[in-house]
Amino acid sequence: MTLGAVLTPEALPISMFVALDPNGQLITIENALRGLACNCTCACCGEPVLARKGLIREHHFSHHSNKESCFIHRESLLHLYAKEVIRNQLGLQLPPMPGNWPASEDKTSWWDFEKVDEEVPQQGFQPDLVAHLRDGSQLFIEVAVTSFIGEEKLERIKNAGINTVEIDLSELLFSKQSIPSEEVKAHILEQTHNKSWVYPEQPLMAAQPATAWLSITPKPPVTEPVTKCIEHRFTVMGMWVSARILPTGSAAVRSWSFNPQIAELLKSWRNELGGEYNPKYRNWIFFPQSREEVLSRLQQLDKQP
Repeated sequence: MTLGAVLTPEALPISMFVALDPNGQLITIENALRGLACNCTCACCGEPVLARKGLIREHHFSHHSNKESCFIHRESLLHLYAKEVIRNQLGLQLPPMPGNWPASEDKTSWWDFEKVDEEVPQQGFQPDLVAHLRDGSQLFIEVAVTSFIGEEKLERIKNAGINTVEIDLSELLFSKQSIPSEEVKAHILEQTHNKSWVYPEQPLMAAQPATAWLSITPKPPVTEPVTKCIEHRFTVMGMWVSARILPTGSAAVRSWSFNPQIAELLKSWRNELGGEYNPKYRNWIFFPQSREEVLSRLQQLDKQP
């Protein structure tokens, strides 16, 4: 290149802005140490890379061998990052399983995993993740961006008889959100509109003869009075904790200020008594059968100095 030449964006080689750190986690160029001190590898080919963070060119990773930069598709990054955050978080917010209708305002629930394995071969197929639950059962997790479960794989999942959920991340493919980022992480873990149960399947409603529908006499709608939720307040570990009794009979328990000890306590009660976490309202839902036990425990804690 001669002196005075203009280095246009078109003349620049394709740069890499994301790599894998020594723990195999995605890391952006902004968070990496300069040069070989980053101790990173290419997220595409696995070769060692160095972080180029000079004063002139845009910061980027490049191969230590000086070979041409790999082109990392956003689809591949989404796939990698989704598996990474689920493995690290050991949990996932999921919609209710087919045929299950929880008695709470929020029908979704947080599933805790004991461990998560990646791409374990099964009989004729390989799920993206295999989550192991505390009761000894497994959950297959499929991450989809542009490629979704086909008929052949679906049949093999049915034959395996293992609960399977598919996460659709296609709406993030053309978004401007960085990968990795807290926004994308929250979308993967907490959103449920993009998660669907592949197995078990939704139960089919029994078909009714047309004459049966015609013979039904319509009834006028019944307007029920709106039930006001009863709220109990307690002081636990110096924090205000409220327990609202929902119209369904469940109790929604929430600490008004975040306290990790209270959060762990409520989580342990959820695991023991049954219930679910509602990320939208940041409260713990305890079903009617365990409501009185939860209120009793809160009352006892409220009396402690």
